[in-house]
Amino acid sequence: VKTTIIYQLIGLYRPNNGRNLLEKEPMEEIDIHKWRQKIGYVPQELSLLHESIRENITLGDDAIPDSAILQALKLAGAGEFVESLVEGLDTNVGEMGGKLSGGQRQRISLARALVTSPDVLILDEVTSALDPGTEQEIVANIAALGGKYTIVAITHRPAWTAIADRLYDVARGKVTRVTAAKRSRLDALSTTK
Repeated sequence: VKTTIIYQLIGLYRPNNGRNLLEKEPMEEIDIHKWRQKIGYVPQELSLLHESIRENITLGDDAIPDSAILQALKLAGAGEFVESLVEGLDTNVGEMGGKLSGGQRQRISLARALVTSPDVLILDEVTSALDPGTEQEIVANIAALGGKYTIVAITHRPAWTAIADRLYDVARGKVTRVTAAKRSRLDALSTTK
């Protein structure tokens, strides 16, 4: 179900019944390629290239400066670990990122999604392989952006639900509950480091 929801948001799937609206406009009437360029997506199943950290974040886009890469790494909680590597951004991650831990792979994937400053950030269990302290750091970094992104976080983790404006519970393919979050939780989290 969650994959179907994600793919409909991205525009890869169309609904069998009804329609998807994007700012009150049917998705089939918008330029889907322009829409997808506005999305940063971190899937649960990560895929890294047998290339450098830089290449894995920029996907070969030489127009992205190192300053943007380093900022994305910082937001993703990966700045310190990349700086500690002898080759830094030029460190090869190995086949499928095999030279990195699961948490490091997640942070590199998150940096990839953040580096282009997308309008919408879709995160599928993005911190599931991280310890609670690192997860809290990343969530606080994202919360501190102050609404720069629309974030869709598919998660069971309380750190992410604590910063949500709205929570949607989905069961058996249907939204079963919508909860407006308390703003005080967001304010408290964004000021904690």
